[in-house]
This record gives sequence, C-alpha cells and structure tokens, in this order.
Amino acid sequence: MTLQEVAQATVNGLLLGGLYAALAVGLSLILGVLRIVNVAHSAVLIAGALVFWQLVNEVGLNPLLAIVPVVAVFYLFGMLLHRGIAHRLAREADSTVLLATFGLLVVIESIVIMIWTTDTRTLRLGPLSGVIRFAELNVPVSRLVASLLAVVVVLVLHALLTRTLVGSAIRGISENRDVATMVGIDVPRLSRHVFAAGIALAAFGGTALALVLPFSPQEHVRWLAWSFLVVIIGGLGSLRNTLLAGLVVGLIEAFVGSTLPFQYTYLVLYGLLAVGLLVRREGLGGTEARAI
Repeated sequence: MTLQEVAQATVNGLLLGGLYAALAVGLSLILGVLRIVNVAHSAVLIAGALVFWQLVNEVGLNPLLAIVPVVAVFYLFGMLLHRGIAHRLAREADSTVLLATFGLLVVIESIVIMIWTTDTRTLRLGPLSGVIRFAELNVPVSRLVASLLAVVVVLVLHALLTRTLVGSAIRGISENRDVATMVGIDVPRLSRHVFAAGIALAAFGGTALALVLPFSPQEHVRWLAWSFLVVIIGGLGSLRNTLLAGLVVGLIEAFVGSTLPFQYTYLVLYGLLAVGLLVRREGLGGTEARAI
C-alpha cells in the first residue's frame, strides 16, 4: 500500500469505528449496569433507523434535527418496556433473559416489517451528502457527522457516569444492587432510566447507521453480531472502552478490506477476537467484572 492508501484507509477505519461505537453503546450500557443481555438491541436499532428515515425522507426534517425526536420517542418506549418486561429480568437466570429479549426481538421485527416492509432504505442526506477533500483524502460528510456524534455521546455519557452523583449511584447498582438499596439508592427508578437510556442509545445507533449505509429490517442480526463484537473487544470496562473497541474494529476492517478480498474481512476480525480473548480474556478494558 502507498502512503496515500494507508492514510485513506486510516480515515475510513476511524469513521467506520465511530459508527460501530454508536451501534454498540446502548448494548454496553444495559449489559454493564443491569446485567441484561439485550438480544432485542438490533431490532430496536433498525426500528430507530426506520423512524429516522420516515422523518427525514417522508416528513422532510433536517437529518440532524430528526435525531432528537427519535431518541426522545425511544427513551419513552424504553421506559414502557422496562415497566412491562425488563424490571422482571433483574434477578432471572441468563437463559430466561435471553428468551425474553429474543421474544421481544421477534415482536419488534414483526411490527417493523408490517409497517415498513422488508425493502432496503437509503436516507436522503441533503446537506450531509457531500465529500470533504483534504490533502488528497476523501471524507464523506455523513460519515464524519455520524462518527463525531458517536464520540460526543460516548464521552458525555462516560463523564456523566464517572463525575456525577447520579453516575456514582448507577455504578453502585452495577456493582451490587442489594448494597445500593441499603445505602438509599432508588434502584428501581434508576434502573428504569438506565434501561430507557440504553434503548434510546440503540435508536441513536440506528440514526448513525442510516446516515452512513443503506439498511434493511432483515439485516438487523448482522448489526447485533457487530455490536456484541465491539462490546466483547472493549472488555468488561467503561463506555470509553466501547468507543476504543469500535475504532479498533473499524481500523482492522478498513485495512483488511484494502489488502484482502472482502470475504476475508469477517474471518480476520473474528479470528483476531478469538486470539485476543485467549491472550487477554478481559478485553481492552483490563477488568474481569463488568463496570461502567
């Protein structure tokens, strides 16, 4: 590869990594705090992308402005889901959690297909459709915006969780729910808001996906696998590690895609994941217990 190709692959990888971080951050939050393996994450992600597409392509909202109502609506949806289903899963066995969230995935997927069918959708980007050319590098505006938004969201959440009293309470819940209750933390109320935030972040990931790539309701399992990949590589650590893992995955994919046929990309990524977990099974986070 020439120096120009290396530089372009690096830019592409970082932008792609920002997208992957956006896809995974909601999954990481719910898993880290509530210990819920939310298999329905990808169905919510695609539902968020489709609502976003509807607001932009059909209603005519500016893509950046349309992100706000999508996140707000799915936050409320997350509150309802927690009240109806998720709060019952806090102390259930992992198999029960998986079955419940898988059932939720099927329900959401079915509703989405009934409303929007299985057609592939492409967002009308408007002012975000251009390409910035700098020092012979091509930077798509939509990918840059999606990646920057992902970085800002993750860093703001990380600061909230590590530098505020509410964040300390949430981290207390993630460590030990019983002790958190004993010291006066309103565990049910905070858990409800954390779950709702995780659902809203999944929808935000859907808006980032729509900004970058065409998407289809039936492709959501692909993004579920990719989200879990990022969370696992990030290890049992903070949301900041999820961002770092997303960037790592994006860079690996960009460089592998530049040097090998496309069909080898997934093989290399999951091979590196397997080797990495054998050598450093706690991932990039450097801890063996989930902490946010």
